[in-house]
Amino acid sequence: MRSVRLYVPAVFAMAFWATNFAFAPVVLESIGPIQLTGMRWFISLIALVPLAMIMEKATRAVIVSEWKTHVVQALLGYVGYTLLLYYALGVTSPVTAAVLISLNPATIAIAARFVLHENLSTRTVIGIAISFVGAVIVVLGTGIAGEFTVSYGDALVLVAIVLWTAYSMVSPRITTPPITATAVHAGISGIIMIPVMIIDIALGNGAWLHLDGFDWLGILWIGFIPSAGAYFLWNISSGLIGPTRTGAFLNLIPVFTALLVIAVGGSVTPTQLAGGALVLIGVTYANRTARAAR
Repeated sequence: MRSVRLYVPAVFAMAFWATNFAFAPVVLESIGPIQLTGMRWFISLIALVPLAMIMEKATRAVIVSEWKTHVVQALLGYVGYTLLLYYALGVTSPVTAAVLISLNPATIAIAARFVLHENLSTRTVIGIAISFVGAVIVVLGTGIAGEFTVSYGDALVLVAIVLWTAYSMVSPRITTPPITATAVHAGISGIIMIPVMIIDIALGNGAWLHLDGFDWLGILWIGFIPSAGAYFLWNISSGLIGPTRTGAFLNLIPVFTALLVIAVGGSVTPTQLAGGALVLIGVTYANRTARAAR
C-alpha cells in the first residue's frame, strides 16, 4: 500500500497538466501565450507562498545557496517550456501536443541514464514503449483522430520536450523543499516575464481590457491547478521515486486530455478503454522494473 501511495503525486500531476492542454487553447485566443505564461506564475504564487511558509519553513540560506540552480530551473521548465507549449497550442491540437509530450518519458529515461547514471534496463524501455502505444490508441479511439496532424507547432513541442528533459535532470539535485522550490521558480519566472509582457502589450496586445468572466476563470484555473498544483506534485514525485519513474507517468497526459476533450459528449469507446489500460500497464511495468533495478 505504501508503494502505491508513492505514485499518487505523479498521477495527480498528470491529471492537472491535462487540464492545461484542454483549457489553455481557449484562453490563448483571448490573451496570447506571453501574457498567459506570465500570469499563470503570478497567480500560482498566491497558493504556493503560504503553503511553503506553513508547511516547510525553509531557511533563506538554503534557497540563496542554490539561487543559480533555481534560475536555470525557472528558465527551462517554467518560462521556456511553457512559452513553447503555448505557442504550439495556437497552431496544433491539444490532443496532438499531449501525445507528443508522451515522448518525454523516453527522453528523460535516456538522459537519466547518462546524466544521473540511473540504470535503464530493456524491460523499462519496453514499459515506456507500451504506455506510449496506449496513449496513441486513446487518441485514435476518441473519434477526433483527424485532429492528430503535423505542423510546425509540433516542432515547438519537441523543443519543449528537450527543455523539460533538462529540467528533470536538474530537479533531483535541488535540496530546497519541493513547495518552496516550486514557489521560488514561479516567482523567478514571473519576474523574468514582466519585461516580456510589457513589450507584448506595447506592441499592441490590449487583451486585458476586453476579458470576460469566462476568460478570468480559465486564467485562474491554469494559475492554480496545472501551475501551482502540477509543478508542486512533480517535484514531490521526483523526490519520492526519481525523475525516470515520474517521467513514465507523462504518458497519462494524453489519456486525461482525450477524456477531457470528449467530456461534453460523455462517451467512452472500447478502444479508449483498451488504450488507457495499455498506458496503465506500461507505466506500472516501467516503474516496477525500475524499482527492481534499483
